[in-house]
Parts: sequence; structure tokens; C-alpha cells
Amino acid sequence: MTLDVFSEHKVVIGNLLSLDTNNQLPHAALITSVSGVGLESVASSLCATLLCERDNDLPCGECSSCSRVSAGTHGDYRWVEVAEGKASIGVDQIREAGDFVTKTAGYGSQKILVISDAEKMTAGASNALLKTLEEPQGNSLIVLLSQRTWLLPATIRSRCQTWRLPALTAASSIHHLRAAGVAVPSGISGNDRALERLVAWVIDGKAEARAVVMNMVEAMLSSDMSVADASGVLQGFELTDSVEAVALALEERLSNQTAKSSSLIALLQLHRAIASLLQRLRNGAVPAKESTCYEIASLIAKARRDDVAAINRSLEVMGA
Repeated sequence: MTLDVFSEHKVVIGNLLSLDTNNQLPHAALITSVSGVGLESVASSLCATLLCERDNDLPCGECSSCSRVSAGTHGDYRWVEVAEGKASIGVDQIREAGDFVTKTAGYGSQKILVISDAEKMTAGASNALLKTLEEPQGNSLIVLLSQRTWLLPATIRSRCQTWRLPALTAASSIHHLRAAGVAVPSGISGNDRALERLVAWVIDGKAEARAVVMNMVEAMLSSDMSVADASGVLQGFELTDSVEAVALALEERLSNQTAKSSSLIALLQLHRAIASLLQRLRNGAVPAKESTCYEIASLIAKARRDDVAAINRSLEVMGA
């Protein structure tokens, strides 16, 4: 897995490589980004460089190790992510990864495990990973990638050295979007945060779903869009994708301190409810899609009316 690295993110790779040179590389690193952009490319480049047989700041791309990494066959390198058709990373995946870490390196002196979208681990998977983190094995590196680190258990976060990727400049985002054949909306051409968010959507192929759902949330919080219409929008996409998009929309709304249409407390409680639902989905819950979408739309309507009490009652029902 090799992706182009944004120029803003190369400093993080350089710093981690410097630690490795000085024998100070941590056993576990948590790499995060506000938008999620760059996490996979940074991890891919870092790991390939660490495993490269030549002493370079970048993987040479020519040695046998680089060839194995590129082909996905390197015996000392494992990449774990949500399996196709699943909403979360399961305990069996993490147990197998833990067994991989404990085995002796086959090609060199270092073993590397990457867990992408680490916040999507089930509770059982998180507990299994914690056992591995508590008992470091030789010269191994575990890299966790997570956009929402607050969804990870504190016990896991505390055992990792955290690195946050710098935000992209507007110029970098626009260059990437144009190279991908995506027109840059004139309304966000000078908004670094909005441009990077669009880059993230384009990269993961969910631009349409997230844009539609986020616009729906904004419309509900700012006008009298009906619960039924909002529910219909949510039902148009995979449930986990819709719920995640609602969470993103609320995070964006909360980051805007000039938002006046809903009280801060109502928005915070609404986000808590949606985050709880998202975590349950990732832990394997399979609620009825139609009723769940209607309940989410109803919660947004309650937030618009500043009905904190009603949102809190929903939180109690959800066990959040």
C-alpha cells in the first residue's frame, strides 16, 4: 500500500524516522488527523522506509524489502483494516495481529503492525490489542491510525505516542482536487478546513453521501425541514455511512462558534447520542434502518428546538 504523501505531512515522517535513528522510536504510535486525510499515506511511507534495506529518508523502491512491501507480501509487515462488508474491526483480526507481533522477524530486525481506522475496533478487539500493547515484543512497532481518537479507550491512547498531522493548506487541497478531476466549489475556495474535508470525501469515495447528509443536518438545524424528509435522506445510504456523516456535520457545527440556531448544550448532547449509536454499529449492532433513521432525524429536530431534556431521555434509552 503506497500513496503519495502531502508535503505538509512529511515533517511527521521525518521526525519519526529521526527517533528511529536515535533508537527512540516508541513501541506504539497513534497518528491522527482532523479530517483523516493523509493517515494511510503517512503510515505507508513510514513503514516502507523503516523496512527498506537501504538507509534513506524514503523507501528506495528497488530492494527486495521494498518489492515485498509493494506487493503486500512482506512477512514482517501487517496492515489491519475493516474487512469488506463489515462495519468494524473484529477481535479475531486483532488476535491474529497480536500473534504476528510476537513472532520473530523473518527478514530483518523489526516487525510493523498498522491498524487503520483504529477507532472502529469492537470492544473485544480493543481489549485484545491492549494486551499486546501492555507486553511489548522485541523490536516491533504498532501504528494506530485514527481520525477520532476520543472513540478509542483511554487505556489504549495512554500507551501510544500521539502524532497529529498538520492541516493541509488551501493550495495543497485545490491541487489534489483538480488532479482528481473534481471542481472546487467557489464558496469554499478560501476555506482550508472545508477544502481538506472535501479532499477526504473524494479519497474515501463517500463524497456524495457525506455532502448530502451534512447539508440535510444543516438544513434541519437552520429551518423547518421535516423529520420524514430528513429520515428519507438518511435512508438513501448505508446506515453506518449516514450516522458517521451526521457525526461529522455536528462536529463541524460545533467547531463554528458563531452558530446560533441551536444551543451548545443541545448540540453537544445530540453529538453524544450520535457518537454512541456509531460506536454500537461498529461493535456489531444491527438496528432497523428505517426506525433508526427516523429517530436520528427526530433527535436533530429536538436539538433545533433546544429540547435538551428530550435528547437526554434518548441517551438514557440508548444507554449512553
